[in-house]
Amino acid sequence: METKICFVEAKDAGRVILGRSAEGYLLREFAAFECVRAGWEDAERTAAELAGEGVVAVIPLDMPLVTAEDIARGAECMKKHKLGELILGDEDRGAKMVRAGGGRKGYFLTSPHFVKVDGAKNLSVVYNQMKERILGKLLDAGVYIADTANTVIDDTAVIEPGAEILPFCRIAGGSVVKSGARIEGSHLSDCTVESGAHIVMSHLAGTRVGARSEVGPFARLRGAEIGEGCRVGDFVEIKNSLFRDGAKSAHLAYIGDAEVGARTNIGCGTVFCNYDGKRKHRTEVGEGCFIGANVNLVAPVRVGDGAFVAAGTTVTEDVDAGAFVIGRQRQTAKPRKDTDKTS
Repeated sequence: METKICFVEAKDAGRVILGRSAEGYLLREFAAFECVRAGWEDAERTAAELAGEGVVAVIPLDMPLVTAEDIARGAECMKKHKLGELILGDEDRGAKMVRAGGGRKGYFLTSPHFVKVDGAKNLSVVYNQMKERILGKLLDAGVYIADTANTVIDDTAVIEPGAEILPFCRIAGGSVVKSGARIEGSHLSDCTVESGAHIVMSHLAGTRVGARSEVGPFARLRGAEIGEGCRVGDFVEIKNSLFRDGAKSAHLAYIGDAEVGARTNIGCGTVFCNYDGKRKHRTEVGEGCFIGANVNLVAPVRVGDGAFVAAGTTVTEDVDAGAFVIGRQRQTAKPRKDTDKTS
């Protein structure tokens, strides 16, 4: 008995749940079926015209949990009981299945999948069922998810078998996590994490992390390109910047609108001063450089390969390759004036 689908327009059909709209889940699930769309006022007439010798499932587009298996079970029930109509869930608000011709009515088919996303409570029910469905598929595929209760992954993300996702992770959008990567307690949105990379308690958006690189804890990366074998440590923020292979910034730095060469070390407290109050400017740091602690690189500026910038220096002019730069005031020591007269 052939089954066709009549999707019914719904106010909440566009509501996004875990990376995909409610109707998006249904359109994907029933992509192999003959499908039509109709408004509520036309749904019954459209279904009757479409039925012919088969069965039509009338599904509101705000019921994203409904599966092809649910519809197949309904078709078997109709055939067995010679039904002309079968209600799926709520009589007034749910889905139904119809077949041309007579037959007894009044049968209900129940399933936790027959839930609309038309209110806060129902949305929570759908969200959590969809979350478990997504995680279950990933586990079946060989993704290591240590704690499903405290892990949320969008349906649009791609997690390869062999990746390890530890508790308190949120992986959203079009993120891709390659086999052998390890993510712990982090939020990723539209990121790519290559094999062997390790991300700990950090927030990344629109970023690619190269193989065997380490990020975190408490790092913030936005629009960054991190090469292979890099180290981005605690309280380091990288924005719209390229970190080439082997570059390191172990802690407490801001790197914005920059290109940092391979094997360069960025010291603690270093700031790439990219904003002059009106416009953003770029900084280029060459390969094998050493940028000491508490350095200010005032963009636009370029530091050549192998340069050494001493701690506490403010760099406002280009630095030649191999140069040593020190820009702090010479230290002086003077006797301390005793202001305590009471001894």
